[in-house]
This record gives sequence, structure tokens and C-alpha cells, in this order.
Amino acid sequence: MKTKAFTTIAFIFITTFSYSQQISDGYSPNIPDFNIPLKSGAYNGSAPNGITPDISNGWQHLFVVRHTDQNNNHQLQIASSITVNDRLFFRKIASHNLLPSSENWNELATRGNNSFIGNQYISGNVGIGTTDPQSKLSVIDNSENQIISSYVGGKIYQDYRYTAITYGQSVGQLGNTSNIGYMSHQVDKSLSGLYFTNYGESEILSSVFIKVGGNVGIGTITPKNKLDVNGTIHSKEVKVDMTGWSDFVFKKEYNLPTLEEVEIHINEKGHLENIPNEEEVLKNGINLGEMNAKLLQKIEELTLYMIEQERKSNHQSLEIKKSQYEIDKLRKENDSFKSILERLLKIEQKLK
Repeated sequence: MKTKAFTTIAFIFITTFSYSQQISDGYSPNIPDFNIPLKSGAYNGSAPNGITPDISNGWQHLFVVRHTDQNNNHQLQIASSITVNDRLFFRKIASHNLLPSSENWNELATRGNNSFIGNQYISGNVGIGTTDPQSKLSVIDNSENQIISSYVGGKIYQDYRYTAITYGQSVGQLGNTSNIGYMSHQVDKSLSGLYFTNYGESEILSSVFIKVGGNVGIGTITPKNKLDVNGTIHSKEVKVDMTGWSDFVFKKEYNLPTLEEVEIHINEKGHLENIPNEEEVLKNGINLGEMNAKLLQKIEELTLYMIEQERKSNHQSLEIKKSQYEIDKLRKENDSFKSILERLLKIEQKLK
């Protein structure tokens, strides 16, 4: 695209000057307005109306090619500031009358810094830092050999497309690179998504996989939930949203099973009621929020058993105290009877 642009500009200059004469004394005139209908030629201007976006210097150079029909304002303009840089602009003022139109400047790609406005359409591969781009976009930093690339092709046994940010030697069918991450679009849609992995090894070893549809897998490429982690999670805190809690146990209408009923269930089932058994847990895992609620239900039931046991214990203590009081009373009465009996025996002995 750059070669074509420079070739076109060179052709215009050569053709124009081949059929034109020297401008008066060889110096272009200064004009205040680049937008007015100008004749073909070269001009200068100090901060003119219609100045280019390069305002590093107010003085501007302007080259004009004008249509022969003097009733319209069809011009091709090429301009730049007098600053020593590589910025070059062009525009086509296309108007069927003498009023200016299409006044926006377009910057040509040159060797220096370039700023572009609007959509840019490129047919072919684009290379930044490389003269041999192997994909639609290849960005290479030779000092670190980092690559941003997109690839359309067939990996062994798979048809797929991917865009990658990689670190390694090259991007190719055999995947002899170490990827920071890449977006993969595969025939098997269940494997399409964003991978953060070492591509040279296997997608299966992905550190993180974001699946098309929103599921995220860490250590797995087959996430069935919004987040699946094949490994240990270390966290300071985990917050689980709940739709209910176990405080219903403390409501009057709750039917608290008797300890006898609990014992029967344990003997028959081998686990507490409403708590999954070992086989279910090993097969399906546990729902953290649901399990915490069920465990709390059992704790609250146990609390009620303990309260009831305390009530019974207190009642038994009162009964024991009452019984002890009666016993002590009887003991005193018995002692009194013994004393009376002894006195009677003594009297009886005297009477004999």
C-alpha cells in the first residue's frame, strides 16, 4: 500500500512538471487560503485556512493539480508543514461549483510517526517489526521475540482458527511456541474460546480457558459451570449467595424428629437424614452453600436437643431436691420416734 502511494505521488509530480514551466522566479507564492479554487501549481502559506493536521509549524507547502473546467473546484492537493519530518497529507476537493468541499486531509504512510483517522482497509498480511508476516497481523519485537499473530489453517487432525499473543520462536502448524494466550475458533465449538496456555504442549494443559458461552475453566478445557477449577483454591474469603437458610428449625411448627427416630434412620441408612451419603459425595461433589445450610440445620436441631435435655435435667434436679427434702424430713421424724421409744423403754424398766 505504501509503495503504491509513493508511486502515484511520484507519477503526479513527474507528469505535472513535465508539462509546466518554472513558477515565475522559481519560488512558490504565499497565499492565506488553501480551500479556495486554486490553479495548478505550488504554493506556500503561513497558518493558512485549510492548514494540514501537522501544526508543528504554521508554514505549509502545497502542491495543486486543478481540473481544466474553471466552473468547478476539482483539485488534488498534496501538502506538508515545513518541519523536517516525514508527515505528508493529501485531499481531493471535489465540487461542481467553486465552493470548497471535502476539506479533510488524509495522511500518507511514511517512515516516521503517522496518525490515521477513519477505517483502514488492507488486503494481505501486515507485519510490524517484520518484513515477512505469515499471518494477517504479525507483531515482532526482535529483542524479546514476542509475537502477536493470527493464523488460519489446520493443526494436525483439527481445522481451526486462532489469534494469539505468543512468546517463542515462531507461529506455525506444529506450534513450536510458548503462548501467553490465544483465541481459538475450532470445528468442535466446545473447544472454541480464549486459552492462556503453552500452545507448544497442548490445550489440555491450559492454565485458564474461557469458553465460548461464558464458562471459565482453570486447569480444564471442559468447564460445565461459570467457573470450574481443577485444583486447589486458596482464598481469604468465599461469599456464596443463598436463596434460603436453616432458621426454620426454630419455628414452632417445625417437626423436630425424636432422637429415637434419628437413631432408627442412622441404623437403616448409615447417615443423617437430608445429608448425602459418601457415595453421592464422591460421585457428585457437594454444593457449598447447600451443604452449609444442611449442616447448620443439624446444628440447630442438636441445639434444640441440648435445650430439651437441659430442661429435663433441671426438672430432674428439682425432683431430686424435693425427694431429698422428704427424706430428710422422714429421717428427722424417725430420729424423733427413736428418742420417744428410748424414753418409753426406760420408763418400762423402772416400772418393773
